[in-house]
Amino acid sequence: MAKVGVLIGSLSKNSYSRKVADYFTNLPSNLEFVELNYTILPFYNPDLEKNNPPIEWQAFRKATDSVDALLIVTQEYNYSIPGGLKNALDVLSVPSPNQHLMGKPVLAITDSAGEKGGIIANAHIHQVLRYLGMRVMNCTIAIGNVQSVFKNGENHDANLAKRLIQDVKDFESFINESQLPHQACIDMGHEFSYSPNELALLDDNGDKIAKIILNNVDEKTVVIEEVKVNQNYRGQGLANKIMTTLMWLVEGADRQVKANCPFAKSYLKAHPQFQNIFLN
Repeated sequence: MAKVGVLIGSLSKNSYSRKVADYFTNLPSNLEFVELNYTILPFYNPDLEKNNPPIEWQAFRKATDSVDALLIVTQEYNYSIPGGLKNALDVLSVPSPNQHLMGKPVLAITDSAGEKGGIIANAHIHQVLRYLGMRVMNCTIAIGNVQSVFKNGENHDANLAKRLIQDVKDFESFINESQLPHQACIDMGHEFSYSPNELALLDDNGDKIAKIILNNVDEKTVVIEEVKVNQNYRGQGLANKIMTTLMWLVEGADRQVKANCPFAKSYLKAHPQFQNIFLN
């Protein structure tokens, strides 16, 4: 059974976002939901990473590492997402030393008192999550007039109820499809640079030690022309590492790839979890 961490955008105990989250997490599924409490997190300050990060950060990161996916339910604040939620994501975005969010499946739900259901916040949170390298479920769930729909914590919209039942089933399938072998996760031990024609891994001096030559044929398709590893760094698994990095970048940008390079083609055979973004 997959374990899903829940982040609720409002800090209010009686918020409609909490009512929506409680309703969604009690729908029939094979998922285990557990709330991740971020209310006591100090504001993110990179200076605090130098020695021992705050114990609150460490505990929150460890709790997030223990779940297989995230569910975020939030209202819209001033045409965006609440500051507390953004701070929680900022804390999780920093490797310590391993990534906490990279590749983790996530579903975002927004709500508002207006008719649009926080659609602007929905777009913003999707943008942030994709930038952080998460596997974002590609659907828009924006619940408008939430104070009427979830009056007394119950769902009074039959069409929405039917839709959410399907959404939780789809989310479960999405999580199961996203589960990767450990070796497929990105090791961010190296910095990297990216341009439309090249992705490169860098050493401590900023020199390129591995690179992928790319050809962007259109806004949705990237062609892998060649994978190269500096002769002095061969045998360290850098070709696989840079390919996995590219896969997450491509998937996070909602694009697909074609492979003209023999190594890239062999990588695909060994990593079927990326089959959905490869074009034959």
